[in-house]
Formats: sequence, structure tokens, C-alpha cells
Amino acid sequence: MGLFLLIDMDYFFAACEELRHHEYKDKALVVGTSSSENKEKGVVQTCNYIARQYGIHSAMSISDALKLNPNLTYLASDEAYYEQISHKLEHLIRSRNLRMEVMSIDEIAIETNNDNYAEALALAESIKEEINSNLGLPCTIGVSSAIVYAKMVCDAYKPNKIGVVRREDLVNFIKDKEVKAIIGVGDKTTKRLSEMGIETIGQLAKSNPANLIAKFGKFGGELSLISRGEMVDRIHPDQKKISISRERTIDQSLGIDGIEMVMKRLTEEVIAEVKENNMSFGSVSAKVKYIDFSYSMRTKKLSVPTDSLDVAYRYSIELLKALMKDNKVRKVGVRVSELKENSNQMRL
Repeated sequence: MGLFLLIDMDYFFAACEELRHHEYKDKALVVGTSSSENKEKGVVQTCNYIARQYGIHSAMSISDALKLNPNLTYLASDEAYYEQISHKLEHLIRSRNLRMEVMSIDEIAIETNNDNYAEALALAESIKEEINSNLGLPCTIGVSSAIVYAKMVCDAYKPNKIGVVRREDLVNFIKDKEVKAIIGVGDKTTKRLSEMGIETIGQLAKSNPANLIAKFGKFGGELSLISRGEMVDRIHPDQKKISISRERTIDQSLGIDGIEMVMKRLTEEVIAEVKENNMSFGSVSAKVKYIDFSYSMRTKKLSVPTDSLDVAYRYSIELLKALMKDNKVRKVGVRVSELKENSNQMRL
């Protein structure tokens, strides 16, 4: 049974901005959803720790953040740039040939092959140093017996540290935490648990598992295991991924030609990863998110699997044009799926 590392990039969007704007490192910095000209209409996505000292936090309106600190530095979110940094992080970890899972744009989980905490800590220290030296970004790494616990360790040790909680110390570590500290427990589940008189993980551990299952189904059983420190995780080898995709937020001033160029670059990135993994794909999909945040996706199934960039690009543009119509576009994406490993004969 292995241990788990959860790499959580600290204040990721803001840290990425500090990377290319060194002058902001010592200032209260907020990254938000609106343009710089209309910033007061937006919402805080991420802020650095200097801004947090003023009580500013994610999901707060920019207008409220400015009331707490009128001198804060505001930058409009540049999701394309953050995704590029995220892909570099993923490539850096992937190059170590570890059993890994990308949890989100700023989180990666790793499973070790044994229960040796000293080795897991040494691995965490090595990865943290490599991220710092290659990307110049801070991160916190939590080490524990399951992803859900490693995430709680990360939250407890932020920012820019490594935390380890052993299996035998888990129950004591988690018992006083609010139930919303558990991955997958959102506002709705928190409210339903509160109605059952359950506010903390310790109270959850004392609840009858049958009642939790009756209330939440399979997830109720998982909540019971988690609360008792008994959750068991498994990360499947990354080679078995069933699709490869890239998405990018686009500049609203771009015309169709500019959007097609973005799609071409995304397709090139996807096919580069396909070939790096010696695979072929059996279908191509294009995805579009509109300015009202709704989205649509279309897929083209191929008659013969291929790793051809020309084929992927031709169909991704064809599907993109069908999706765009007269709607204004906020983000575009391309995905190849039905992946199969190439044999040497197929490669020849």
C-alpha cells in the first residue's frame, strides 16, 4: 500500500502573475474575473498572501476587496497563461515516471509504491525543489495515506511548506476539522450534514454508517471511511488515459482567423502529447464556451485511428466553425479520444 503526495500550487494565478511582474511581489495583488477597466464588477479568483492580510479572499467581489485595501493591485485573469504554466508543471512531474493524477489546474496527486514515510518526504522535498528551480513558483505538498488526507495536510501547512501526517495520527489530525474540509463536500452536503447535527469530521466518525449511506448513498459510505481515517485510494497509471485535451481562453477582440490560430496551437500541443505517448486517436472533439458561460461540444469519429496532426487540425476547425455560428466565444478547446497504443508495425 502506497502513500500519497498532493502538490498544491500556492495562490496559483497570483503567483504566476508575480512571476512575470516582479514588481508586484511585495504588494497586495488580486487576480479577478473582469477587465482592468471594469474591475469593480468582477470577483476575486486568487490573491496573494499580502492581500489576505487585509481580509481579502477568493469569491469576494472586487468592490469589497477595494474597500478593505483601496491600494491593492488588480490584474484581469489570464487563463491561457496559467494553463501554460500548469502544463509545464504537469510535464515536470510526468518526466519522473510516477503514478500521478492531475486533480486541477494547480493540483497534482502522486502515489508512491510503498508505505515508507521517510522516502515519501524525500520525494516531496525533491519535487518542491525542482518546481522552485524550474518554474520559480511556491507550492505546498501534503503527504498522507490517501489523497483526501494529503489535501487536508496541504491546507494545514500552507503556504510553501511540506507537511506529513502518518496513518496512526490521522484521526487526531482530522477530528476537529469542519466537514467541508473533505474533498467533494460542498455547501449542499455541508447543509445536509448540519441538519443531522454533524459539523465536524469527528462528529461524522461517530455517526452510524447506515444512516449516512441512507442519506448520501455510496458517498455516505466513503464519508464514514474518511472520517475514521480508513479511506483507501488508488491512482491508475497515467498511460491508461482515455483522452488528451487542451483549452484556452481567447481575447474577445480576435476574429475567426485568430480563433482558428488558437485552435491550431492547441491541436499541435495535443498531438505532440499523443506522439510522445506513442498513441493513436479514434475521434476528435471541439469544445466552445460562450460569453454567457454556456458551452457546446461536437465530436467526429474516425474510420481508422491515426496520430496525424493534419487530420486532427482539419476536423477540429470543421467542428469549431459548426459550434461558433453567431455566438461570441470565451474559450475554445480540442480533445482527441479513443486512444490506443501504437504497435511498432503501426508506427512503421
